[in-house]
Amino acid sequence: IDSLEQLLTKKRQIKQGAMQELLTGKRRLPGFTGVWSPHLLGEVVAFLKGSGLSKASLQSDGSTPCIHYGQLFTEYGPVINAVLSYTDEDHDGPISQVGDVLMPTSDVTPRGLAKASCVLQRGVALGGDILILRPAESLLHGPFLSYLIRSQPDRILELVTGSTVFHLYGRDMAGYRLGLPSREEQVAVAQVLSEIDTEIDALEFRLTKARALKQAMTQALLTGRIRLVEPTA
Repeated sequence: IDSLEQLLTKKRQIKQGAMQELLTGKRRLPGFTGVWSPHLLGEVVAFLKGSGLSKASLQSDGSTPCIHYGQLFTEYGPVINAVLSYTDEDHDGPISQVGDVLMPTSDVTPRGLAKASCVLQRGVALGGDILILRPAESLLHGPFLSYLIRSQPDRILELVTGSTVFHLYGRDMAGYRLGLPSREEQVAVAQVLSEIDTEIDALEFRLTKARALKQAMTQALLTGRIRLVEPTA
């Protein structure tokens, strides 16, 4: 467990460093050169708002895959490859396109709004309190934008309004400044970061399994349900 915790900490530090360098152009991947072009986010995405979809309507199967805004805080990372929930509730709001970037628009803590998840599945019902950033496909790769937003929480905090409940609006995100390399380089950068995330997920799974095993062994050994075998001479 100690070894896995140390390895996980190291891998997260590697990811943080890679995000700071690769998403700003401080370090370039092999084969890519050229100047990054400055943009305002409102120039390269269209903003939409999710609607409807109560938490009570979520289920493990159903007629329509869906995402509730609360899941963006706890269940989804930078890239959503598979949706976890479904609903049979009628939904007349926005439906996802591949590459849409989703952000929660309200929370009781401002830092919670510095979340972004790129959904790679078409036809997903998107619930209320979700800000949908739909990239201009020729200019912007959704996963790249998702990683970029997550790497700069302090800049997102500057756009948040409110005192008790905090909000984030598309009109404010429209002025978010970003530098963009070619779309091909964006795809390559996002792929590198996604591979690191896969390694982190695998380590977290192993750590969770090891902790559960220790807990079970502790309960069994300290209650006498399982007895150790005395070593023979």
